[in-house]
Amino acid sequence: MRIFIATGEVSGDIQGALVAKKLIELDDSMELVGFGGHRMHISGVENIYDMSTMSTMGILEGMNPILAFKKLGAFNKLKEYIEANPIDMMLLVDNQGINLLLVEYCKKNNIPCIYYFPPHVGIWGRWNAKKLRSCKSVITQFTFDYNVYKKHNCNVMFSGHPFVDLKNVEPKPLNIPSKKYTVGVLFGSRMQEINKLSPVFIQSMALLNKMFSGNIRFLIPIAYPEYRKTIDSIMKKHSKLLDGLCYTLLENDETESVYAHSDVIILSSGTSSLIASCYEKPMVICYKISYITYFIARFFVKGGFVGMPNIILGKSVVPELLQSDCNSDAITDQVMHYLTDENIYNSVKKELADVKKHLGDKNVIERVAKEIIKLTKECIKK
Repeated sequence: MRIFIATGEVSGDIQGALVAKKLIELDDSMELVGFGGHRMHISGVENIYDMSTMSTMGILEGMNPILAFKKLGAFNKLKEYIEANPIDMMLLVDNQGINLLLVEYCKKNNIPCIYYFPPHVGIWGRWNAKKLRSCKSVITQFTFDYNVYKKHNCNVMFSGHPFVDLKNVEPKPLNIPSKKYTVGVLFGSRMQEINKLSPVFIQSMALLNKMFSGNIRFLIPIAYPEYRKTIDSIMKKHSKLLDGLCYTLLENDETESVYAHSDVIILSSGTSSLIASCYEKPMVICYKISYITYFIARFFVKGGFVGMPNIILGKSVVPELLQSDCNSDAITDQVMHYLTDENIYNSVKKELADVKKHLGDKNVIERVAKEIIKLTKECIKK
């Protein structure tokens, strides 16, 4: 049984790796190949191209990875591989920009495909739902998406979200000075986020350090090893602001510990906000995209929120600082409110505890892997 797994960006690499590991666990004869990063590779997938750093945010921005996908020869490499090594199933994970293109490719070439972590059509872009009618299954993690896919006659399954099985383990000690407060600062999992947000976040770190007279430390996880060089360069440019600050960069297996150690987290919208919710960590969600994309999105985004905690709970639980509101003064104010007002801090923690209740039943990955194996076997029999 040969399955091609196509992921993109860091979050896709994480989710693809979790499923890949479980697929091999359930069937050790499984042959997995695909587009993924180092997490997929460690989980037993033969990567023929690393797509995990090619993603972007936004409508217009989304054209870039598609162009790169074709220009860099990844699409040709995919077609050449499949011609030489016929596959039994294409498993698409996240990465809407490129994977919607692959849905069309599979349809034209009679290749069965499953879309796991499909586009959030319940929030915006409902027109994408009908594009997935040809999929053997659309496996979605949220009921607001499930309802839209069902309405458009897709073969849809609500799996629940893997983070419902997330276990909040005791954090390992950090080799940095202890301070009264610890703030996680997540520059982002996309190069676009890092370039736009990290300078603003660094300015906020300097302001917070001043406000708390140095009795604060910062944890900065590097989402992907390829980003280290860019982050080092940005931090060098802002060395004066960072002078005298207590901070440490977390890499590889250490990155996830930021959620356990931090009192408050500054981050961009996306997967990280959902993980922070599962840890019940008060956060400040920041978002910067092109103004043209933002202007267009305002007319299509349902509910008015961009952060997953707020979207899931249907109300503003954690602050969202968008576009020009995403500045160092505003971020600093929000973090100050959390760290100086115990009532606000505990109230937000209590609200975030409800997020996990919306993520479905436990054992998500096993449920998803079994569904993939079942559908693949059915396609082989045909």
